[in-house]
Amino acid sequence: MKKLVPDPPASELLQLDPPNLLFQDLPSIEECEQLLIALIHTVNHTTTVLIDSGPGLTRDAMGMNIRLLCRAIHALSNHTSTRILEQCHER
Repeated sequence: MKKLVPDPPASELLQLDPPNLLFQDLPSIEECEQLLIALIHTVNHTTTVLIDSGPGLTRDAMGMNIRLLCRAIHALSNHTSTRILEQCHER
């Protein structure tokens, strides 16, 4: 089916592919959990702004913010899982 209104061209911002995050100074499990809660809260609020925005730079920026926040959440989750497994093996 042919679209009546074509999609706008993707902005350069959305074509960026940020690298995965690695932590040099490893936070504790408790700090990771606090950061995860804050990041997930931020994703929820950013998603609301994304949904409420029309096509354009604001929507593209919110999309990139969500992508970066998800990378941070992924890195913290991996770090927390690894730390928990290490603690279990030490016991």
